[in-house]
Amino acid sequence: MTHKDKNHLWQERLQQQKDSGSTINDWCAQHQLSVPTFYYWQKKLATPKKQSKSIIVPLPTLTPQSPIIIETPTGYRVSVSNESVLDLLPQLLKMLP
Repeated sequence: MTHKDKNHLWQERLQQQKDSGSTINDWCAQHQLSVPTFYYWQKKLATPKKQSKSIIVPLPTLTPQSPIIIETPTGYRVSVSNESVLDLLPQLLKMLP
């Protein structure tokens, strides 16, 4: 089953439980599903996807005294003080969550 299929299946299950009027515990017992799994999918499907925003900033010529520091919204911090490393930045930033 693909990731997309699982999402669709659980969206249907969440709606069925809601429409049933039963409690989550009772509905899961009737359908032989784990309550923690139900809550996992409820939270997962309710969480909106984060959209990243890119900002393009012209870079000055780097010197050892003036590093560039990039801080991501998720708390990562990348410091660059050597021009030779700039080519690696796009690959590094793609790896960050």
